[in-house]
Amino acid sequence: MASLRTPTHAAAVATVVAGLLTAVTTGTAGACSCIPGDDEPQRYARASHVFAGVVVSEEPVTGDPDVGHDDKYRYAVRVGREYKGDVPRRVDVLTSTSGAACGVRLTVGVKYLVFAHGDSGDGAVETNLCSGTRPASGGPPSTAPSPTATTTPPTTPCATAVA
Repeated sequence: MASLRTPTHAAAVATVVAGLLTAVTTGTAGACSCIPGDDEPQRYARASHVFAGVVVSEEPVTGDPDVGHDDKYRYAVRVGREYKGDVPRRVDVLTSTSGAACGVRLTVGVKYLVFAHGDSGDGAVETNLCSGTRPASGGPPSTAPSPTATTTPPTTPCATAVA
């Protein structure tokens, strides 16, 4: 094997080797991506159902093995208060087990404010990391639009204006 005569040549070889190793050893990357700048009033508007409830159980549900990120958690939730939509007093909340597919992990015994979508007629709704589900200790859902930097401030008449 030829010796490496210059530091530049050695760096080039190391870069090529690192690139080849990366190409061979990495799989498909996936990541959850939510709408930038999204706030709770927007999430409330998009949700079919918003309710507060306590998680009473967690059950993993195995999906189709040929489909990536298909496994789900089924959380049984005892509903205390509904803010939007209509859900049964006990509803199953489904979410992906994968963070890359925006799954959200809930804790049994904790009260959550759930932002969900789907038809609750079958006793189940779905939520994800981008839906806005959060611990209920943060209070009721915010439904008022947030003030933005693009809001035009009120104007006052100019002192030089002719009456």
